[in-house]
Amino acid sequence: MLYVIERLSFVIFLIFLASKLCASELKIAVLKYGSVNWELDVLHHHKLDKKFDLNIKKVQVTNKDAAAIAFLSETVDIFVTDWIWVSKQRYQGKKFSFLPYSSAAGGLIVSDKSNISTLIDLKDKKVGVAGSSIDKSWLFFKAYFKKRYGEDATKFFKTSYAAPPLINGLLKAGELDAGINYWNYAAILEAQGFKTLFTLEDIYPVLGIQGDLPLIGYVFNEELAKTNKNLLDRFLKATNESRKILENSDQEWLRLKKLTGAKSDRMLITLRDGFRKGIPKSNNEILAENIQKAYSILQDIGGKNIVGDGKILAKGTIWN
Repeated sequence: MLYVIERLSFVIFLIFLASKLCASELKIAVLKYGSVNWELDVLHHHKLDKKFDLNIKKVQVTNKDAAAIAFLSETVDIFVTDWIWVSKQRYQGKKFSFLPYSSAAGGLIVSDKSNISTLIDLKDKKVGVAGSSIDKSWLFFKAYFKKRYGEDATKFFKTSYAAPPLINGLLKAGELDAGINYWNYAAILEAQGFKTLFTLEDIYPVLGIQGDLPLIGYVFNEELAKTNKNLLDRFLKATNESRKILENSDQEWLRLKKLTGAKSDRMLITLRDGFRKGIPKSNNEILAENIQKAYSILQDIGGKNIVGDGKILAKGTIWN
C-alpha cells in the first residue's frame, strides 16, 4: 500500500512539473529571414534563455499574415506586427498590447546609374510601392509629399504596388524608375549597388515627428502579462540583452550570416547597419507620443481603410 502511495505521489509530482514547464513555455512566431529570428538565435546561442529561465519555442511562419493568424488562433503567444493592427483589435474588444521592437524603416531606392536626385525628378516616372495602397510607408510618403510639394503622389507618379521581393526584382530589371521598399529589402539592393534617395526617417520631421518612431513591436495578450507577468518581464530582459549583442558585436553578425540570407559580406553589413539603426534610442514617453502622432497622420490620409473605426489610437495599445 505504501509503495502504491509513493508511486502515485511521484506521478502527481511529474504531472505538476510538466504543467509548470508547459505554463512557462513561450511560443513565438518568426519568419525564416526575419530579424526576430536573428534576435532569438542570439538569445539561445548565448544561453540567455537559461539565464532568464525561459522555455522559448519558435514557430516558423511564411509571412506576417500567417503570423497574425497563428496568434489569433492562440497557436503562438507572441508575434511581431504594428500598432495599427493592435489598435484595430482593441476596438473589437480584444485585449492585445504592443511593445516597441524596431524603428527600422524603408525608403525610396533608385539605381546608382539613375540621374534621379530629387522627388521632382520622378514626375510621371514608374514608382513601385511595396505592399498595397494602404501600406504605412506609402501613406507616410504621401503625407510628406502633399505637405512638401502640395501634390497628390498617386497622380504625380505612375504608381504600382507589389510584394517587396518583386519590387526589388523589377528595379534590378530596369522596369521601375524607383521603388519604395522596406528597410531589409532596401539594404539588399544597396549591397548590390543601388542607392537610397531618402528614408522614412528623413521625412518624419516634416510631419512633426521628432525622434524614433517604432513601426513594429512584440504583440501579446494582456492576459499573458496578468497571469504570468514575471514570464513576460524575463522574456523582455533576455531580448534586450540579445539586441545589445547585435548592436555591439560585429563578430556575432558573421556567425548569423547564413541565417540572415545575406549573399555577400557587403549585404551582411548593410543588413547589420539597418538593424542597428532601427533599435529605438528615444525614451518610452517620446516613443508613445510619436506613435500617437503617426496614428493621426495615417488616420487623416488613409481613413478607415488603414485604421478601421478608430479616431485615436485605442487606449492600452502600447503596453505600459
